[in-house]
Amino acid sequence: MSKEQLRIIQVGLGGWGWSWTQVVLDSPHWDLAAIVDLNQSLLDKACDYYRLNPNIAFKSLTDAIQNVQADAALIVVPPDYHAEVAIEALENKLHCIVEKPLAGTISDSLKIVEAAERNGRKLMVSQNYRFKRAPQTVKKVIQQNVIGELGSVYINFQKSPRFTGFRTEMDEPLITDMAIHHFDQIRGILGLEPVSIKAYSWNPKWSWFKGNAVASVLFEMSNGAVVSYTGSWVSRGWETTWDGDWRIQGEEGEIYWANNQVIVKPHDIFKSVFMEGAIESNGVLIVDLVKLEAEERWASLKEFADSIRENREPESSGKDNLKSLAMVLGVIESVKTDKTVLIQDILKV
Repeated sequence: MSKEQLRIIQVGLGGWGWSWTQVVLDSPHWDLAAIVDLNQSLLDKACDYYRLNPNIAFKSLTDAIQNVQADAALIVVPPDYHAEVAIEALENKLHCIVEKPLAGTISDSLKIVEAAERNGRKLMVSQNYRFKRAPQTVKKVIQQNVIGELGSVYINFQKSPRFTGFRTEMDEPLITDMAIHHFDQIRGILGLEPVSIKAYSWNPKWSWFKGNAVASVLFEMSNGAVVSYTGSWVSRGWETTWDGDWRIQGEEGEIYWANNQVIVKPHDIFKSVFMEGAIESNGVLIVDLVKLEAEERWASLKEFADSIRENREPESSGKDNLKSLAMVLGVIESVKTDKTVLIQDILKV
């Protein structure tokens, strides 16, 4: 397939979906074939704001498919409706990129994956946090074996976003809506796969969320490493970036990743003097961030388009992303039962 733009139908314009439209319009890889939303006033508003032809605005995916030519669908509806919309798109031979999470349950997620395989279509989950310079730099350092095999990882995430809407009504807003980014990075950036989970969550008195906005989680990984995750959406003081602060310790040293900076501290003092692509300062190595053609959601769209053109599985494919979703659902199950949960049990349906 040529490098000509592929055509995509965006389904869902509310909240996060609203900003997705501009991302698609800015992408050199995609042409916006249609927008879909149940809310006619929102469709009208989008056409006016983004200067779109009203003829490409539809109240259902069915109508859009019948009236425009498209190669793919971008699914940005609430997670409980992902399966219904994605399966319709896949059955109509559209490739699909779905906002995280793939679906609200493993069962629904498997149905989407099976529909993609049955129809020979590409299925990608937009885990946009993978596609940034700092995490990709961390991934490169780990792959270069600079600090050896990973043994202990400490992640601290602190934010205080004044959300309104569905997030404030969730039982576990931090875990369900935010922590999946960090959990997916444990797999996609660190290359670690979880085996078991022990978690606890709570909601401070000052929280504006109905559900638990703070959590502490321990993951045991397949190589024996342990990942400790602490997160809060109601921080009353110091805040991290959206990526959080990471201390990644291996046999040969530590990677400290915070504030979009990657610092390596080798355990061996003689290795702290020089490392290609890094500058030594006070006994640590400040690593140059890798250069990327695109980042965030623009990079997700590029990877999605490339996977279609090259006929290969995209990074964070639907099938692969089942394991990241299982981490989220496993944490919720551990919180509810106050027991250690096995990933393999979550993946059983």
